[in-house]
Amino acid sequence: MNEDLKKWLPWILVGVLALALTGFIIAGLGGGDTVAGDTTTTVPSTTSTVADTTTTLPETTTSGVPETTTTTVPETTTTAPPETTTTTLAPVTTTTTAAAVVELSDEGIQAGDTWVYFGYDDEATIAAVSAVLGSPTIDSGWVEEPLCPPPAVRTVRWNDLWLLFTQADTDFWSGGVPHFFTFYYSGATPEIYTTEGIGLGSSLEMLEAAYGGPSYTIGESPFAVGEGFWTYDLQTWTGMWGFATGQTAVDTVTAINGGQGCGE
Repeated sequence: MNEDLKKWLPWILVGVLALALTGFIIAGLGGGDTVAGDTTTTVPSTTSTVADTTTTLPETTTSGVPETTTTTVPETTTTAPPETTTTTLAPVTTTTTAAAVVELSDEGIQAGDTWVYFGYDDEATIAAVSAVLGSPTIDSGWVEEPLCPPPAVRTVRWNDLWLLFTQADTDFWSGGVPHFFTFYYSGATPEIYTTEGIGLGSSLEMLEAAYGGPSYTIGESPFAVGEGFWTYDLQTWTGMWGFATGQTAVDTVTAINGGQGCGE
């Protein structure tokens, strides 16, 4: 026998047997005959029970378009600022007397904002006082006066206030320069006070309180018996002096003069 056939012979026999067995099994199934014993093969019945799963979806209720909510904004009330009331006051009328703008002192007078000292120019002095008291009531012009320093004197008056000017040599000027050198004040018009508040009618007690001390004196008048004569810091061309109703504390001032004076 061929060697190659020997190698394949067992595999051929297995194939034949397999075909024969297959045919036998098919024949048995077809004819209903039982071969090699009555063998019943029962395939267990497999019942698959699919659980009844019910999925309940939550009921969705659609209520249409969402309800519109109306928000009411509280009404804003704008209050106008309170009405401004303008109160018009009547203009205050201030009456300025000469007492507030003209003051007498032992070195000259204060005329408004101008300090008019003894030795001040005559025209400048008149202008300063006129600015306060108005135009002079009398102006003598330059005249010779035997009781006043030569060569000439000028007297300018505002009622009871007299200002005297000279061209003589003084402690203030020399060489005939016209200038202010004295004042007289007695009467009631205009109403004038000293820088310390003394006026006509002030008591000698008040006068001494204002000017008392070594520079103040009180005595009898050389011109009238019983009248008083007072001085304050009296020097050749400066100082104050005047007269009073007497010499006691209750007597009152009747004249206030300043500077050199005439007739002395």
